[in-house]
Amino acid sequence: MDNNINFEEFTAKFAVVGLGGMGSNQVNRLYNYGIKSADTIAINTDVKHLSIVNAHKKLLIGKDITKGLGSGGYTEVAAKAAEVSAEEIRKAISGYDLIFLCAGMGGGTGGGTAPIVAQMAKEQGSLVVAFVTYPFALERSRREKANWSLEQLTKNTDSTIVIENDRMLSYYPNLPMEKAFEVVDRVTSNAVMGITDTIRFPSLINLDYADMRTILGNSGTAVINVGTGSGADKVEHAIKSTLEHPLMGYETEGAKSALVHVSGSEALTIEEATRLGEGVTKGLSDNANVIFGARMMPELKNEVYVMSIITGVKPKLGSVKLYTDKEKSTIASTRNSMEAIF
Repeated sequence: MDNNINFEEFTAKFAVVGLGGMGSNQVNRLYNYGIKSADTIAINTDVKHLSIVNAHKKLLIGKDITKGLGSGGYTEVAAKAAEVSAEEIRKAISGYDLIFLCAGMGGGTGGGTAPIVAQMAKEQGSLVVAFVTYPFALERSRREKANWSLEQLTKNTDSTIVIENDRMLSYYPNLPMEKAFEVVDRVTSNAVMGITDTIRFPSLINLDYADMRTILGNSGTAVINVGTGSGADKVEHAIKSTLEHPLMGYETEGAKSALVHVSGSEALTIEEATRLGEGVTKGLSDNANVIFGARMMPELKNEVYVMSIITGVKPKLGSVKLYTDKEKSTIASTRNSMEAIF
């Protein structure tokens, strides 16, 4: 074998592109985490917000249209800003094999630019995965805008993950608004980092970019979920925390494909890893294409961590309910363990 091979030349390149305020906040969090497996790019029409965001690349679009003051909640203004800054955007996102788009739907820069940036990314041959938030039920007009933006966005993404704000409200009803949105930021940021780290860094059972393309390529709606467990029943706790976390509401019955990656200490056995994989993919089609990977992480000690991507699922949009006190108590331990990650 040639000892002078430049392995970086054959390494897939990833980027997380935050669009608008919500998307830029997620990019800022990833950058501050010190993410090494992907570049972060913040794109906005609001120069004031952009100035407080940390990212590898920052791009103010539509300067002549918005004067750097934002889109005012109008998706059409944001879309026009993206169109007039098309060449700058293409240059910023060029050269990446996998692009994650993070944006809030329901109006403004995120909803207006996400479909356009997704189309640009697809045209250059990137695998495009979108994480988007869906407005509260009481925001009627914003939901109408969100539905339009989602319809346009999904035409140019390989996979789209929707997080409903109402699910956040049902799970964290007593949190201050700012803290509640931080929870969503953490969920998305950790899912993105989990995916990129899993592909970029070596594992005991490797998952690579080709596996990711197999599962996410033209897969439609997907869910990316994570769970953790510790102690004697760590496998069962990890499965439960994965399946019961309500911010990622979805129907997996009959889903056709999934990617599962398990992390644990040297004490993790093959039997435990297999049970984790089987648990988080329960209900999938009998002939579903499941790709499995595992990595040893000594720092986890007696904990296990599982990430799953299930495609072809149906989001439970509009079916959110507030939990009763009894229901809250049954998931309290799950939430506490999840917050250790999120």
